[in-house]
Amino acid sequence: MTRKQTSEWSAACRSFIEAGGHTTQLFGLGRILGQLYGLLYLSPRPLCLDEMVHELKVSKASVSTTVRQLERWTAVKKVWVRGDRRDFYEAETDFNLLLKQGVLATLRKKLETAGVQIAKVETALQAAHANGSRNPDSEIIVARLKKAKQFHGQIQGLLGNPLIEHLL
Repeated sequence: MTRKQTSEWSAACRSFIEAGGHTTQLFGLGRILGQLYGLLYLSPRPLCLDEMVHELKVSKASVSTTVRQLERWTAVKKVWVRGDRRDFYEAETDFNLLLKQGVLATLRKKLETAGVQIAKVETALQAAHANGSRNPDSEIIVARLKKAKQFHGQIQGLLGNPLIEHLL
């Protein structure tokens, strides 16, 4: 490859990495998460934390924290590199697996937590009502809580649908 081709190739890879960062930032997940996944996804070999820090020009603490988060989502995995004691990581490239075991599993856990919180608020409101405590806004609060509970049930039903599992 000529120097110009190498430069164009590097620019295209950099653009992909930045697009990953922009996308995750839009979803409120942080820019570095998408950049790091993009870097590892394009890398033909596993990378250590120092290499990721060098490529992304961010702190080692940020990379370390983000790699652990990506590991929990099964988006990256730690791999052994012969002759080196450092931790190396590579991206999970099977998007179906990543979606099933990472993103959807995390979403289900978050949804479960939200359901618990809705139930706690509902119980507290019922207890307050039983004790004769009245808030002028209680009807609005109860109506909104009911709406949140319905939406929670719909999302839970969607995520638990066997068709979704089959498609993935």
